Amino acid sequence: MPRYAVAGDVIVLTKPLGTQIAVNAHQWIHKEDKWPRIQDVITKEEAVRGYELAMKSMSRLNRNAAKLLHKYGSHAATDVTGFGILGHGRNLAGNQNAAVNFEIHTLPIIRTMREVDEKVKIWKLMDGFSAETSGGLFVCLPADKAEEFCKELESIDQCPAWIIGRVVESKEDPSKNTCNIVENPTVITV
Repeated sequence: MPRYAVAGDVIVLTKPLGTQIAVNAHQWIHKEDKWPRIQDVITKEEAVRGYELAMKSMSRLNRNAAKLLHKYGSHAATDVTGFGILGHGRNLAGNQNAAVNFEIHTLPIIRTMREVDEKVKIWKLMDGFSAETSGGLFVCLPADKAEEFCKELESIDQCPAWIIGRVVESKEDPSKNTCNIVENPTVITV
């Protein structure tokens, strides 16, 4: 069961964020009423590139990552889909046996999607609530195994995975476990 995260674990994400925004930005290229809203922060070529990266990400299964969870001793995992990274992170944190919280310090985001989101202000990407279609896995791993997990997954899938956070001890009852994004998280442009 995915409920054994412990303080000291790190959090890995296996696919980048921003798929919904990339799909919408690509659709807006052909909508006269929408494209002007974002054309000063993204070019049509960037919108196409973001869409292509999102399609590649969404079409890649989580199967290989899931298989590696066992090999590297994952303590907890979930997928990141409709509730965004923070919604799914909070749900997973709330199901842990130990009194722990999840801190997300890094957000890997498809190039220019952050700027599109900041311009339009409807997806809440930096707040952690942008929906992802066929998103990656949010995995709690022992800190000494996470980098090797990321390297092996990248060698298999030819796509990176990132250490995006950590599991920290909480002084609260486990029923109050939560997940948060730190102030001014690092953004990795993908």
